[in-house]
Amino acid sequence: MNPRTFLYGLWSLGVVALFVLSGIFAWSPFAEGGRARAHAGIYGPTHK
Repeated sequence: MNPRTFLYGLWSLGVVALFVLSGIFAWSPFAEGGRARAHAGIYGPTHK
């Protein structure tokens, strides 16, 4: 097997693993900052 093909396969597997983890834990590695905290009982969207 070509080393490039193997490395591309590892990279693809990593992307799929991040996608699955983000679905399980509702976490995004691409989001800016942490989750929004509730202030005085008000809770809204955590995205921009």
